[in-house]
Amino acid sequence: MNIGTLFATTMLNAGNALFNGGTLIFYSGSAPATPETAPTGTALVTFTFSATAFAAPALSGGYEGAAAAFTSTSANPVANGTVGYARATESNGTTYICDYTVGTSATDIIIGNTGIQVGVPVTISSFQNRIPAL
Repeated sequence: MNIGTLFATTMLNAGNALFNGGTLIFYSGSAPATPETAPTGTALVTFTFSATAFAAPALSGGYEGAAAAFTSTSANPVANGTVGYARATESNGTTYICDYTVGTSATDIIIGNTGIQVGVPVTISSFQNRIPAL
C-alpha cells in the first residue's frame, strides 16, 4: 500500500489528538511487548503534552511528520537511571497510546544523555510522530 499525503495527514491528525494534555514518561529497562501492557522499569521523568500535543503535519523525506509540543521544554527527573523507552498516555494518565525508543541518535525521541540524574533537567531535542507517505 502506498499512502498519499492526504491520507497520512488525516491519520496523523486524528491519532495525534489522543495525546492532547497527556503525558510522556521515560522509563528505565526494556519496553513491554505492547503499549497495552503495564509499564516496566522505573519512571524517571515525565513530560506533559500541550493542549495541542503536535504541530501540523508536514511532508519530509517520505514521511508525514508532526513535531511534539510540551507545556515545558525540560522536565526534572524523579529518579536516577538509564532511559530504556518512553510511554505516552492520554490526559487521564492511564490510557496508554504508544511506546517509543529513546536515545542520543537514530531513535524515536532524541535526548542529550540517556543517563538520567535527579537534579539535572532533561530536554527533548527531537520528537515527531511520523507516517510513511509518498
